[in-house]
Amino acid sequence: MFDEDFSKEVYKNKSELPKRLRVEVSSLCQLKCPVCYMRTDEENAKNGCGFGVLKFENFKKLVDENEIENIEISNSGEIFLNPDLVKILEYADKKGIKLTADNGVNLNYISDEQAEALAKYHLVSMTVSIDGASRETYAKYRIGGDYDKVIENMKKIIYYRKKYNNGCPHITWKFIVFGHNEHEIEQAKKEAEKLGVAINFATNWDESYSPVKNVQKVLEQTGLESLTTNTSPVELLKQFQAGEADWFFCNDLWQPQINWDGQLLGCCANYKKNFGGNVFEDGLMETLNNPRFVYAKNMVTHNALPEKTLPCYDCEVYQDMAKHNVWFNSPRSENGK
Repeated sequence: MFDEDFSKEVYKNKSELPKRLRVEVSSLCQLKCPVCYMRTDEENAKNGCGFGVLKFENFKKLVDENEIENIEISNSGEIFLNPDLVKILEYADKKGIKLTADNGVNLNYISDEQAEALAKYHLVSMTVSIDGASRETYAKYRIGGDYDKVIENMKKIIYYRKKYNNGCPHITWKFIVFGHNEHEIEQAKKEAEKLGVAINFATNWDESYSPVKNVQKVLEQTGLESLTTNTSPVELLKQFQAGEADWFFCNDLWQPQINWDGQLLGCCANYKKNFGGNVFEDGLMETLNNPRFVYAKNMVTHNALPEKTLPCYDCEVYQDMAKHNVWFNSPRSENGK
């Protein structure tokens, strides 16, 4: 299976390794959002990425042994449920590593120490998921969450950001538009402006859940081009490779997602099974040079035949590329920028 010459995707020394990584700080979450895959497919999540938190000693080992510049620390869970978060933020700052939490947090809990650490230790940016502008509306999707508590927690972070006067973290309010919250779009915009945070609107990936009623009005209010979430992966790929989109699933393989326990997941959409090896036990270079992972990178660029045992094979992104014979061919490493 692995006899082909895939040497261009094998790292020869540590200086060639990705400077930007995605490392899950916590896959635990206190909410039960109706269409979250960690809830709707909990058995696969439990048997795949599992539920737990990143230990400080593993984070320290990873950054001490490699030349990392940037790490995205949010993925499937809530970072503030990790008791080692403050130590992780502090050590990253000491090492000059830029941390972001742009995938998102729900911010239903944050300690004063954690809130201060975000500013003190220069978390670059974070996205807060708030789908509504009232307690009642917010709780319809963010089940178990409290809108008022989230706003107060955001104010707490802003207080420390002003105290340290360093602009950290930049905060973006992410509002997923549903039929049950579309009437609060303007109210959310006003609240975000009052708080001094950015606001971005997003479409619901599951169009069967609480669909928008007044589509034209919502498009005008949000600036979204469409509420259709069924844009094919191939169309998104074309946008990415034309420079019209900032991100594409398969690009993560070149700045890979590492699980809280060191499993190599490859991309942020994979939560069911790993590629083999463990970054914390085997080292980053050895794990990324695992033949299965090297083969997968060649598979998504159409330099290798489909291999059913790999996580990528069952991915709808890979299947769509294969269906249309349109392939990923220009990885963007970003090198921490």
